[in-house]
Amino acid sequence: MLSAFLQYPVSFGDPAANFKKIRDVLDPARFDLLVMPELCTIGYFHDSREALFLHAESAFDGTTAQFLLQLSADKNATLIAGIAERDGDHIYNTAIVVSRGRWLGKQRKCHLTRIEKPLFTPGDSLACFDDGICRFGVLTCFDLWMPEAARLLVRQGAQLLCCPANYGGPWTTRLARIRAMENATPLICANRTGMEVYAGAEETFRGESQIVGPMGDVCISATEETSLGVSIIDPAAHVLKANPMCDDLMEEARRYALSGPHLK
Repeated sequence: MLSAFLQYPVSFGDPAANFKKIRDVLDPARFDLLVMPELCTIGYFHDSREALFLHAESAFDGTTAQFLLQLSADKNATLIAGIAERDGDHIYNTAIVVSRGRWLGKQRKCHLTRIEKPLFTPGDSLACFDDGICRFGVLTCFDLWMPEAARLLVRQGAQLLCCPANYGGPWTTRLARIRAMENATPLICANRTGMEVYAGAEETFRGESQIVGPMGDVCISATEETSLGVSIIDPAAHVLKANPMCDDLMEEARRYALSGPHLK
């Protein structure tokens, strides 16, 4: 399976401009599964919930969903991309999952940063997707900081972990390698690039998207430029989670109880 990430400088509050950036890079490319950044068509630092609500949309038939459905059909591929999802009075930081012109579902971000908590409602469940080639789970940015979240998905049978992200510090880059290794499962992290203004200061998103192998080895990575990274992953090789210490890591892990995320 040709797995991929796409990173680029997201134009704040301008979905049409971001659709064009995505199309321009992907039109000549070939891949089977692609991960794009968190909030990849509207940007991250919104001043208020009211301001964010103007850009929020339906995860099923909103403008971004329709764009991704058509793009996935054109590329005959699976796409994972982050949006601000509007559901009634709630806004969720959501990853849409579409495959070959079909809507597979959505994964709401369960763990919100202190910047996000005034804006979004947290998700309350984690579940795997299956596109017919690979069974995978989605963890959005700060979700990756929770070891239990990744382990929960792998114990549900995930052969791949996908992480749409928006971050500026070096920590998530390092965590991606750890999460892959401790679960013997490959991982794709797609982080955006560019700058936005937050609290009167310019904040930079570092890029450094990567595809990581099941032992934490970096298969391919980016710098801060617009980049499409592609690497081969064999989902069938990652059904049994073996590592140098044991033949079935998840069998060992079943000694520990795990429950899904819950709201207070």
